[in-house]
Amino acid sequence: MSNYKVINSKGKEIFTDVTLHPGEILLDELEAREIKKSDFAAQLGMKPGHFSDLLYGRRHVSAATAIKLEKLLGISAEYWMRVQVYHDLFVERNKEREAA
Repeated sequence: MSNYKVINSKGKEIFTDVTLHPGEILLDELEAREIKKSDFAAQLGMKPGHFSDLLYGRRHVSAATAIKLEKLLGISAEYWMRVQVYHDLFVERNKEREAA
């Protein structure tokens, strides 16, 4: 399993103060592939409202959903889970910073 990092030209890891929820990435992917959200929700076996919650960051990508995304889009389940975990860690770290 690979560990992906963004590094600069000097080999130092780059950190950002911006994060994307996996739903935002999924929405962009569906638009790029010209896939209707309602059709894709049905393929995932999700209610349209729940799928909308996922796309707009109100619902998390579960392992089961990540596997379905992998099958439907050809993008690894591990990718979706990494994006979700990174987003969750980013949000929690910001909460701690704001509370301090």
